[in-house]
Amino acid sequence: MAKCHTQSASEVARIFNMKTGTALLIRSDRKVLRRNIVSGKWQEYRKIKEGVSVEAYIAHRMNDHSGGYWVTLKRGMIPCFDVISAMERNGVAEATDGCENIEPDGKCLHGYPAWPLVAIHHCLAG
Repeated sequence: MAKCHTQSASEVARIFNMKTGTALLIRSDRKVLRRNIVSGKWQEYRKIKEGVSVEAYIAHRMNDHSGGYWVTLKRGMIPCFDVISAMERNGVAEATDGCENIEPDGKCLHGYPAWPLVAIHHCLAG
């Protein structure tokens, strides 16, 4: 399991793929960590090539919709599957950007999907 922060590297950004249910965490040392919504463990995925800025890498991912629709995530934990299930049961959810009190199958005012909606897309997309 990879660490989000080390003594020499800190978290720069997190993005989430709606189609695959995969989150990417980009660190200041140019390493990219990957985590899917079911496993919950960060793993080393790749390193950003020399000559490509972190900002350019993020922009490329956000604008490339061939592999799914990417959304930014707030800093903090991606909820575990049990928490997402509780959101669905309670009828009140949190969006991927941190907005609260939205419907489990809806989006917040900013257009970000609720976590249960993301989980359903992940299960259907496989």
